[in-house]
Amino acid sequence: GRDVRSAVASASSERTFFRIWTNVTFPPSFWGTDLPLTAAATATRAAFDPVRDTPTKGCTPKGMPFIMEQPYPMQIVDAGDAVLLRMEEYDAVRRIELSPTKAAAAPRSIFGRSVGRWDDGALVVRTTDIDYAWFNGTGIPQSSNAVIDERFELTANGTRIEYAMRVTDPAT
Repeated sequence: GRDVRSAVASASSERTFFRIWTNVTFPPSFWGTDLPLTAAATATRAAFDPVRDTPTKGCTPKGMPFIMEQPYPMQIVDAGDAVLLRMEEYDAVRRIELSPTKAAAAPRSIFGRSVGRWDDGALVVRTTDIDYAWFNGTGIPQSSNAVIDERFELTANGTRIEYAMRVTDPAT
């Protein structure tokens, strides 16, 4: 078959940021193939066996940033002092604190500690303290010093979210 999905149309005339979204590409195409990897990361990736070393072995949930590549619906929820990303894949919930103090008090996790802020209607997020060893499912390692900067921005007509991610990890 072929992918026939298109932009999500809201049943309501009010098209807001806080609703259910889905990726319109399949498979999701977030990662380029020409990433600027260190020599150590290149060697780890070359030795990676997708059967033996799969990051999702035994249905282990994906961590950041790998979870953001998932092809299933995701609900963005306004939780007042936080934004929740409720993902169908693994029934995962990623919490983006809008208070740096609350984020700092959160334990390290596979999703890291995410702090968000609003920038002219766009949600800008910085995630640190990620307790997940992989960048994605192709064997690229990730150190505990990785920093992920994201931007979620609703398009003018409200039918799409433009999403950008930058991962900085000196070890990788």
